[in-house]
Amino acid sequence: MLRTTLLALIISVPSFAQNVKISIAAPRVLNDRKAILLTREKGFAAIVHSIQLGFDTTHLQLDKNLLPDLYQLQISQMKGSLTFFFESGTRIRLDTANLSKSPVTHSKSNLEWQTYQDSIQLPSDRRMNAYLVEEGRARKKSETDSVAYWLTKQMAERDDLASKTGEFISKHPRSYVSLYLLKVNWFTFKNKGLFEKLDSSLAHHRNYKYLKERNKGLARN
Repeated sequence: MLRTTLLALIISVPSFAQNVKISIAAPRVLNDRKAILLTREKGFAAIVHSIQLGFDTTHLQLDKNLLPDLYQLQISQMKGSLTFFFESGTRIRLDTANLSKSPVTHSKSNLEWQTYQDSIQLPSDRRMNAYLVEEGRARKKSETDSVAYWLTKQMAERDDLASKTGEFISKHPRSYVSLYLLKVNWFTFKNKGLFEKLDSSLAHHRNYKYLKERNKGLARN
């Protein structure tokens, strides 16, 4: 009877890990090369998993609440890194000339991430960099009014980026990209009511749980 009870308890314990598949297509010359998947917590890079190249598909055991999320791929003896949204089934075809340009497929979240990057983040970065260059030139010439102008342009650009990011989150309430963006921009959006717009289907994810706790803190204050 005791053995039966113990067996029932073991079976009823929920599994917190899932079998995650990732495919990395690379030339044979890279076989046996080591790759690592990184995620960033509080500004520090943490090794999530080590992968050996040369296999069509690699199976990983990861907590269910970790994916999809933004990860970074680094490969030994290769310059650069690939930042992408990783979820089970993701496929990467390595660009050996520039790892950061490696195409990523079979990831709905990565498509949404690229949409955000291409339509919002990267154009904003280009404008901001141009304003910084002009500010630097004005400072070299001691043109006070011009410096103030370019500083104002930078402030407006930051506000515009925040506005467009908030719109993206509002329009994609079921997206893990929105969940990620809300987390990393928490102080910008904490009083905007965006967390409440997120779909409950994201509730299992650690980022959702993190935001829920932060929201509780706001309510207590």
